[in-house]
Amino acid sequence: MNKLQKMAWCQLAIIVVTLSATTTTIAILNYKYGMPAARSGLGILGFLGLLGLTEIIFRPKREKNEFDERDALIQKRSTLLAYSAFWVIFVLGSMTAWGIIGPEGHISVNVLPLMVGSAGILVISVRSVAILVQYGRGGKS
Repeated sequence: MNKLQKMAWCQLAIIVVTLSATTTTIAILNYKYGMPAARSGLGILGFLGLLGLTEIIFRPKREKNEFDERDALIQKRSTLLAYSAFWVIFVLGSMTAWGIIGPEGHISVNVLPLMVGSAGILVISVRSVAILVQYGRGGKS
């Protein structure tokens, strides 16, 4: 397994663990104790900051070359697919919200950070899955 695959698995694991912990915490605290979702479990989303550490953990070693042309092409294709998926989902989400609320409605400003966070999670998730799919299921590099 090469560096890109390890990074992709690590990023997907961080996203899955963080989102499941957040969902579980919100469900327990909100439904059992009646605590609003804004105060109950959204603080756990801060663990997504660990995604930034994957670049540091898996940084290339100076003495050996870990990237070749195939790795660079896989990374480029995965990033292109991730940002393409982002724009499609962003436009569909914006137009769906406009269609539901209407031209005279208002959207809370509190929705904007959720849009940014969701976009980041979407881009990293799609990119990681695309990397793993392009390398195949096995541990071949």
